[in-house]
Amino acid sequence: MNEYSTSVIGPKDDYFREYEKLRFLQKNLAGFKLEDVDEYSVAIGKLYRWILFAMEIRIEDIRQRREHKEDLRK
Repeated sequence: MNEYSTSVIGPKDDYFREYEKLRFLQKNLAGFKLEDVDEYSVAIGKLYRWILFAMEIRIEDIRQRREHKEDLRK
């Protein structure tokens, strides 16, 4: 199994950095439409939106810190 494996079967022995886990979760959640989730449950729809927003903010924070670190190195 390689470093970027997305198999759902078997143990997960691979090393994943935090943002890679977030990308993996984003890809899994991308298959759901907000309208379909809201039709199922308004509460779950709000939770789904919050989760997507929290993941976007975290990934953007990682990008900004990485850029800042590169600027400091220069």
